[in-house]
This record gives sequence, structure tokens and C-alpha cells, in this order.
Amino acid sequence: MENLETQGTEIKNELLLETQAEVYLRETAKWAKFLAIVGFIFMGFMVLGSFVVFALAGSMASILPFPIGGIGFLYLVLAGVYFFPIYYLLQFANKAKLALAGKSTQSLTESMKYMKSHYKFMGIFTIVMLALYPIGMIVAIIVAASQGF
Repeated sequence: MENLETQGTEIKNELLLETQAEVYLRETAKWAKFLAIVGFIFMGFMVLGSFVVFALAGSMASILPFPIGGIGFLYLVLAGVYFFPIYYLLQFANKAKLALAGKSTQSLTESMKYMKSHYKFMGIFTIVMLALYPIGMIVAIIVAASQGF
């Protein structure tokens, strides 16, 4: 008997968006899509730039004291890393627009998942970069000191 009573009074946990929150989300989704498209364009420039560097590596090998092909490889790696936050941002924008158009809680949840992934990736990337900067500075100081400035 108690089972039947609890089934009838089950409270569904829902989040309702006010009109202004929908306006903010719609505008955020538009800017996110714009930034994602620009990000993909710049990622394409990075890949194109890496191919240019690879093409110039042969002719510049005798002039430069370091292998320039490494810079081309670094551009490719950075473009690959750059793909993930841009993809997450684009998915957030698309799912948010879909959620607002269809009043879909599932699409809104998916959009929030992609936004979380975007910010989580950017946070971890920032931590890694903050850890690498001091190491790079120390290496640069050691190299400069060993060459006598």
C-alpha cells in the first residue's frame, strides 16, 4: 500500500528557465557558434602553416641552426589539441539552439555536458601550460647562459 502512495507523490526534479535565461542562452549559443567557426578556420590556418613550414624545411636547413620541421610538427600538434575545445564549443551551441527551439530538456542537458567538457578541457590545458611556462623559462635561461648570451 505504501508503495502505491509513494508512486503517486513522486516529485520530479525539473529546472525551468525564465524567459530572460532563454534569451541569455540563445545569445550565448550564437556567440559560441561564431567562436567555434572562427576557431576551425584558424585551426585550418595552423595546419596549412605547418605544411608551409614542412615545405620550407628542406631549403632552410642549411641556414637555420635548428630543424625547422619541428616547428611544423608543433603546429600540427597544437592544431590537434585545439580541435577538442572548438568541437565541444560547437556542440554546445548546436545542442543549446536545438533545446531552445524544441523546449527539449534532453538537448539542454547535452548542451550543458558539452559546455562542461569545453571548460574542463580549457582548465586542464591552462594548468598544463602554467606548469610548462616555468620549465620553459628555466630551460631558456640555461641555454642562454651556456651560450654566453
